[in-house]
Amino acid sequence: MQSFNLKNLFVLLAFCISANAYSYVDLNVNYSFSKRKVEGIEVDTSVDPGEAITTTTGINAVWAWYLWEYTALEFNYSEYVERLEDDRRKATDDANIAIKNIDSSFTTTVRGVGIRQSFAGRKSRIVPSISIGYAELTTSGLSTYTLVDASGNEATGSLLKDKEVSSSSYASFMLRIKLTQLMGISFMAKTVMPEFNQDEADKNITYSAGFSWMF
Repeated sequence: MQSFNLKNLFVLLAFCISANAYSYVDLNVNYSFSKRKVEGIEVDTSVDPGEAITTTTGINAVWAWYLWEYTALEFNYSEYVERLEDDRRKATDDANIAIKNIDSSFTTTVRGVGIRQSFAGRKSRIVPSISIGYAELTTSGLSTYTLVDASGNEATGSLLKDKEVSSSSYASFMLRIKLTQLMGISFMAKTVMPEFNQDEADKNITYSAGFSWMF
């Protein structure tokens, strides 16, 4: 019975595609990278004040199935990793112990499904579109600390951030510029609102650029 149901499902999908003149797929793969450096405050010229370097890398894949000329069913997946490397020495509550180094990594994964609305046809050179929908937001992280005492002895400890999964919503804006009949470049701005809280929209915006294929 299961194989029969799957067979009928594939037949139904094939019928929908063949019956709809506007049916096509738009695949986008976007990449983002950012790096920020903060220099330590120099107190003693004989001591390196250190620096904090934050790097963020991300990949975003979007698969949109246009069932109508301007409207598509959209599936997306994104993963962003933010890493902090900080060797600025910091004091602790214990005057004899200082934090020598922090190496922290935080991962955010988003799986979403929603509706995309375009404002130009697939043959247009520039195609702007917006998307909204449901997203599953997953976060996790790991921080490693290097401590040093007054005698110069070092010790290392780690703090694990447990994986958290929350139901959320997302909204995105994409601009596609056509290069060839099938290929283009795309620019995207996307925000995720944890637990559907719209007040968080401006705190979780990511920007990315990449390539787009239509087939």
